Amino acid sequence: MKRYIGILFLILVFGFNTHAQQMGFGVKGGLLVGTQQSKRALISYHGDLFFEMMGKWQGENTPRRLGLVAQLGYHRRGASYNSGFFGTNTFVVNDLFHNISLSTLLKGNFKISESFLPYYAAGIRLDVTVANDVVNNLDAQGVTPLNFGFWLGAGIDWEPPKLPFGLFFEINVSPDVTPQVFFMRGTQVQYVDPFRSTTSVRTFSEDYRIVNLSIEVTFGVKFLIRKEIEPEDL
Repeated sequence: MKRYIGILFLILVFGFNTHAQQMGFGVKGGLLVGTQQSKRALISYHGDLFFEMMGKWQGENTPRRLGLVAQLGYHRRGASYNSGFFGTNTFVVNDLFHNISLSTLLKGNFKISESFLPYYAAGIRLDVTVANDVVNNLDAQGVTPLNFGFWLGAGIDWEPPKLPFGLFFEINVSPDVTPQVFFMRGTQVQYVDPFRSTTSVRTFSEDYRIVNLSIEVTFGVKFLIRKEIEPEDL
């Protein structure tokens, strides 16, 4: 299956490269709000390097174009939760997962002016967890190294025709499909109870899953390589 996905990706890349009217590369980053079921939101951040290839403008009333985007970056996912109480004070701790994220997206632009180009994008994502800061000793033993998910978002490009660079702003939702923490039903785990500082054993009567959901607000800059338009393309 992975081989077929790789072949399809190469076909798309070569296809877009052949008909690409514009290419761009750059950096982007910003705010990440991460959460998991029944937990508080985690305020964090992310950053990516990206490359995109955009096709020719089509249509007359509202010109539009399609393209392909590949991006690689660092995303601090996770969630927050209450770890205890002291009087009227609540102690909140964070579970952090330091993930390297690779995404492949299909992007569509609309031209509302020569410079302002709203867009939507959607695609698939692979996260590699390179480190974690998990407070619960039990959950820490079930951290999965690879996670698959989706990337769904929209934004607006600012690309003045006479400038070799552009700026953009986007918002996306990135739900994971596979769990960030997982124990199969029947698994027996020995862990340190954080409240009693004693060793305990837990046997899971059903699959135990903790899944990430992230919302990202992003600003970026990209450098543009525009193909000269031939007379027959006009």
